[in-house]
Amino acid sequence: MLGLTGNNADHAEIRELLKKATAQANEKDYDSAIASLLRAYELMKTCSTGWGIRAYFRVARYYHLAGRYEEALQWLQQLHDNVDADADARELLYKAWGWRQKGGFAKISKTLRSTNKRLIKEEIELLKTRQQKIEIRKQKALV
Repeated sequence: MLGLTGNNADHAEIRELLKKATAQANEKDYDSAIASLLRAYELMKTCSTGWGIRAYFRVARYYHLAGRYEEALQWLQQLHDNVDADADARELLYKAWGWRQKGGFAKISKTLRSTNKRLIKEEIELLKTRQQKIEIRKQKALV
């Protein structure tokens, strides 16, 4: 059975993992930063606190900084493709927790789902632009 795991210990661990990822990225240890973020994201899935979609863009940025453009792009595309499935899973947690709103159990609106998809598409385009600039600089360096 799904249970509320959004207790203070989980929140504290998530906060520590996010701080750790930032410190690792500052040291240019992107592989460790990515691992820290992925662990934090796993905990976030069943935590009572919801994070905005932009919180999940960090790992794509770290993939990109690590020179792993394709993985960054794949991460964002999977995030986009799974918006509805992730929202449905979150709604199941709300139901298990007994969270209610007017008209029944708490739901994630179609508007929020659409907004998240749009924001992810914008982040994908930004990633592509960054990569194009990197490629242009590489070409100029060869000349």
